[in-house]
Amino acid sequence: MQRAPPSPSGFHSDKPILSHVTLDLLVMVLNNTFLHPFFAWLLPLALRAQTYQYFHAPMWGSILYASIVTVIYVWYMIDRRLAFGQNRELDTENEVMVITGGSSGLGSLIAQAYGMRGISVAVLDIVEPEMPSRNVEFYHCDVGDNAQVLKVAKQIEQDVCFSYMKLRSFFFC
Repeated sequence: MQRAPPSPSGFHSDKPILSHVTLDLLVMVLNNTFLHPFFAWLLPLALRAQTYQYFHAPMWGSILYASIVTVIYVWYMIDRRLAFGQNRELDTENEVMVITGGSSGLGSLIAQAYGMRGISVAVLDIVEPEMPSRNVEFYHCDVGDNAQVLKVAKQIEQDVCFSYMKLRSFFFC
């Protein structure tokens, strides 16, 4: 089997190029181009620059399209704000990141990365990690058992409260 010469970008695949095009990719491209209000309003502006009057059909159609896209975009942004609330900063001193299945694989890498950044990490898993990491505590827990999860949650809260009380005498849990 002959291999294609390397591309300037370094991208190489044995699959045809169109097999990389997915529905998710197309939706993402549309949301950032034709279905974004900035680009939707460029069409009426371009038509106006070509001296179309406001009463011409293409002008009305483009203004209607841009208005609909803008209303849907604003509606989406309000919905996201109501669903998730305001953005907040992560307080690394007073919060603990809990990672389930963090003893190996991707969970272990995530735990180590955040532990190295100084964030307190609690790993819940049924298998103990092979090597300890900085700022990462292991808790034996089967997350499929609700009673174990509640027990470990209380244990994490006690451990975190105890360590903060050692650091700050004025902090009370």
